[in-house]
Amino acid sequence: MVISACLIASCDNAPYLAQAIASVRAQTRPFDVILVADDASTDGSREVIRSLAAEEPRLLPVLRDRRLGPAGNRDLAIRDMRADWITQLDGDDAMTPDKHAAEWEAVTSFQGRTEAVGFSDVLLVDAWGDPLESWNLGRYALMDRAERLAWMARRSAPIPRDMLLSRHLYLEAGGYDHALPLYEDWDFKLRLAACRAVWRHSGITGTQYRRHGAGLSEAPLAEHEHWLATVRQRNAALLAGAE
Repeated sequence: MVISACLIASCDNAPYLAQAIASVRAQTRPFDVILVADDASTDGSREVIRSLAAEEPRLLPVLRDRRLGPAGNRDLAIRDMRADWITQLDGDDAMTPDKHAAEWEAVTSFQGRTEAVGFSDVLLVDAWGDPLESWNLGRYALMDRAERLAWMARRSAPIPRDMLLSRHLYLEAGGYDHALPLYEDWDFKLRLAACRAVWRHSGITGTQYRRHGAGLSEAPLAEHEHWLATVRQRNAALLAGAE
């Protein structure tokens, strides 16, 4: 049996977490496992997770005793998962109902190979869920490996997120780097883009990506600049090949 799983990574996302979990539970192609990894929240998130886990046998809570940061929380959860295919969702975002079905069709139509990445368009929404901007990302499926890596390296356009990929491919790409408190997702996606994998677009909008004026994206500009430079330095060889 091929097992597909969704990791919901969360830290102090109590106002949005129930909606995020509900959107994953409501997928037209159900996940076999829904793992919610809470990074030592103090805002009531853990009570939400426990309550929903009591009514949903697929929902497995991971409640951290100490804060690991987004990279460590996600990476350890994925490495501990018993799943063949994985996707992710942040605890303050939501999935559209057909995301998993459309991405599953995209990757399995590629002769069932594990070297495929399924991804969808993204709708940017505000704190109340009202639309702000659509990210049409289908171009990434038309690029070869070098061109895709170059686009991601430039950061001049939105990059796919919450992709569906095999656990094997996640490990091959090296997973999230625990030492990065910011831009750990960009760092991982650069290494993933460098792998020999075919990227397949689902043709639909899959994630509602919420901007609500809180969280790591609101860190001081100096911190953003520091960690952007750090990621560029760590991936200098990859980025040189993409230029």
